[in-house]
Amino acid sequence: MNSPRQWCVALLATLVFSSLGAAQPPAADLRVRVSDTLGDPIAGASAVVTAEDGGSGRAVITGPDGVATVPVPERPGPLLLRVSAPGFAEHLEALQPGSAAFDVTLQPAARTEQVTVTAGRRPVRGAELPADATVLSRRDLEVTAAGTLDDVLRLTPGFSLFRRSPSRTANPTTQGVTLRGLSASGASRTLVLADGVPLNDPFGGWVSWDRVPQVAIDRVEVVRGGASDLYGADAAGGVIQVLSVEPSSPVARLLVEGGSQATGRVSALAGTRRGPWLGSVSGEWSTTDGAIPIAPEIRGPIDVPAGVESSVLSVSAGAAITRLWRTSLRAQVYDEDRTNGTPLQDNDTNQRQASIDVTGAGPWGDLRVRGFALGQGYDQAFSAVNATRTGETLSSRQRVSATSAGASAEYVRAIGRVVLLAGGDMRRVEGDMIERRPTGAPTIADGQQDMLGGFAQVTWAAAPRLVVVGGLRGDAIDVDTTPGGTRDINALSPKASVAWSAPHAFTVRASGYRAFRAPTLNERLRSFRAGNALTQNNPALEMERVTGGDVSLAWEPRRVSLRATLFAARLEDAITNVTVTSTPTLITRERRNAGEIGARGLEVEGRVQVLSSLSVAGTLAWTRSRFDESGEPGLQGNRVPQVPIAQGGVDVRWQPFAPSMIAAQVRWTSSQFDDDRNLFELGTSTVADLIGEHRFADALRGFVAVENLFDADYDTGRTPQRTVGPPRRVRAGVRVTF
Repeated sequence: MNSPRQWCVALLATLVFSSLGAAQPPAADLRVRVSDTLGDPIAGASAVVTAEDGGSGRAVITGPDGVATVPVPERPGPLLLRVSAPGFAEHLEALQPGSAAFDVTLQPAARTEQVTVTAGRRPVRGAELPADATVLSRRDLEVTAAGTLDDVLRLTPGFSLFRRSPSRTANPTTQGVTLRGLSASGASRTLVLADGVPLNDPFGGWVSWDRVPQVAIDRVEVVRGGASDLYGADAAGGVIQVLSVEPSSPVARLLVEGGSQATGRVSALAGTRRGPWLGSVSGEWSTTDGAIPIAPEIRGPIDVPAGVESSVLSVSAGAAITRLWRTSLRAQVYDEDRTNGTPLQDNDTNQRQASIDVTGAGPWGDLRVRGFALGQGYDQAFSAVNATRTGETLSSRQRVSATSAGASAEYVRAIGRVVLLAGGDMRRVEGDMIERRPTGAPTIADGQQDMLGGFAQVTWAAAPRLVVVGGLRGDAIDVDTTPGGTRDINALSPKASVAWSAPHAFTVRASGYRAFRAPTLNERLRSFRAGNALTQNNPALEMERVTGGDVSLAWEPRRVSLRATLFAARLEDAITNVTVTSTPTLITRERRNAGEIGARGLEVEGRVQVLSSLSVAGTLAWTRSRFDESGEPGLQGNRVPQVPIAQGGVDVRWQPFAPSMIAAQVRWTSSQFDDDRNLFELGTSTVADLIGEHRFADALRGFVAVENLFDADYDTGRTPQRTVGPPRRVRAGVRVTF
């Protein structure tokens, strides 16, 4: 090999083989499994492989098992794997040549990086929100031992229902939502939405929490503080939105559980996306015999468990009309039957709902148009129980029929550093009630509410770390009831907020607002009886007005999220159940505009990822809510009924080894009053729950949950008889995900 020719051949061969060795191998798919810090798969995550020095690759979405097969591009130089998912920090990792599989663990994102849609009727990030928001993921719902959505929400600051009874055993009419101490009556002062459509009962405003199958819930968003600037009359205290799963690939979920108190539930979801089409079917059936609500020391032969059986079926379908426009249709059937603690007291609800949604996006902006219609029937029986609780007499039977139909339009346009949101909505609610008693003629009442509103909001990124939001809404509501006649309500609801993302992971936010609530047809037309307390309707009620504001400070490095909020609000012409007369056998109350309520307080919430396998979260709300002014004798200075001075919760999650998880939740509530005169006090309550879960396979998990672990005896009402919360309940079940 001494000749020039031999040297040339050898040099050429060396160059060829060297270049082949330096080149990337032929493209091969990369199997990526994405999970959270507890080892659970994350569906809907985006995974893409690109060149480290730039360029684009094809993103692939993970399926229900958290797995995606990602194409690896044929490019020279180092490659980069990029994985992201809503609510998690983005993960970047350099790939070694020849990699065939990769496991990625995503860390929770700071709250300001999480996306929410509730507060501004459009997707915005935390720093841009005009109010404080708490987001509960599907996984948060699964690892909480409470069996109903409203009990899970009690772990968020300041959330409560009228009295303390969970929706599993409480009368539906007591399930009005209270945030930040604006209570005074069982009516809800918070708007609850399911995929943008009101979940509040059209006639009474209360909420049926099991109308969305549990396995179909993607996340829940809670926004505290007046939101009438965008949502009108129902959002005086805030907004809660339940968002359903939108399948990005074929998905199937199944929950089957059973437990004590003859409890059972089957919840299922199946959905897929193919080309421009997507669709899903979900349903849930649940039942429980429940427990006796009357306190043990006063129970009699007449007292029986308060139970419920409910079923819901939801169908949705969507398609791309054109490249820029999409539409979706949803339909739902819901039925519920309840027993209320004595043989004669029962109620049932039957609802049918449909909605259509059309969205378009282009250079001109984003437009969403939505319409919905709902019809329902509600039946309720009332009785009078004798002093020894050995017998009862039927007092009356009520039949309420109601319909609701509405439409809304929302337009969003980004112009430089300004985002404009504008739109309007309209809704008509019609209802009639007939009440029959054992003797005498029936009572008949009916009414109609027409609501029309328009709103505009401007979000201005004044500086890289400073966001200013201003909005205004006008509403006109026409009411016509028999009895009561016609009544007009007009309201302007302004709101302004500013958020500053300070250095070192701090965020400061402040807001001020005016909000309002219009009385429901239920408050105007329907009386009700609970125990020995009769509450009468009032057709002459006027609207409530809220003036308030808050200031919050959040600190959110990667493994910590802490937030404290100071708030104050004044509720004018507050509607409360005013005691008119009181005898040993009957307390008579009437709904009245009783005066002015002043509420102020402090909310604290946080989560710390102590270890990759251990997290601790907690909430605390301190609220002072009193009647500052009132023309009703003996009311001024009293604490507002159903508002505790303090309440809080702790949520601990521990994964001792990869397939298993243990979580414990404790909810604590200080004393509160059940009446306007502050005569009937509900004592302090502490309820602890525990859940253990084991993953047998990627698609199969089993769990055991214990509610009210220590079998605490706690007050839920005094009517004036003491009623108590459910005793210990044990449930076991399986979750299957494909």
